[in-house]
Amino acid sequence: MAGYVFSDIYGSCSKDCGDTTSSFITEIKKKINDVGRSLFQRMDYSWKKRTADLTLVASQSYLNMADVAALWEELSPVIIYYRGSANERVVLEAYDDEEWQDEQDDDEGDPYGYHITKVSGAWRVNFTPVPSANFVSNYNPLKIEYQKMWTELSDPAAVPDLSTSHHQLLLYRTNEIVSIIMGDTESAIAWKAEADKEQGLLNKKQVNRLGRPHKVYPSAHLNARGPRGAGHFRDYNR
Repeated sequence: MAGYVFSDIYGSCSKDCGDTTSSFITEIKKKINDVGRSLFQRMDYSWKKRTADLTLVASQSYLNMADVAALWEELSPVIIYYRGSANERVVLEAYDDEEWQDEQDDDEGDPYGYHITKVSGAWRVNFTPVPSANFVSNYNPLKIEYQKMWTELSDPAAVPDLSTSHHQLLLYRTNEIVSIIMGDTESAIAWKAEADKEQGLLNKKQVNRLGRPHKVYPSAHLNARGPRGAGHFRDYNR
């Protein structure tokens, strides 16, 4: 299935709602992006997850996260890890603001923990202890796993950040919201039913994507220790 592009969704919505004027379509475009952001907040969908490198600098206690932060959904958890000498996955411990006061270590060595903060005005990850030259030589770069934010749609040919076979969910949910705004309760109820059904199919597909029962967690709340144990996404605190 090819899926929809942005113009397919706002064009169909304008027709479904009975108003194809340019001013109406402008408002619809905003609602589609509102719906997209809302969908991204619902669950930890697999297609939201990304991995990037964090290139360490010997004797430097922090790294700026500008490249990652441009894509990162800031209120979602992250994992930072490296591959050990036996290629095992070594996950660094996440610390919140209060814990960091006790854990921060300016000595150099093999980092075991990190703290993500925006105190300086830009997102930065601090390490404890400070990465030594030996550690950097052996284990650089670290890996950061994160959940991407919704990509705002503006180009008519843009493809939504959503499983291709479920692009119609954006249309159904947008139609529901627009119908409510227009005071068309009957249509809003009908579109809600379609959207809820499509949402259910999307969630079910995510749950069963490995071919076996697999729990899908709601989007995590902030918790420096992470919503689940080591190896899962850990949270951060500002």
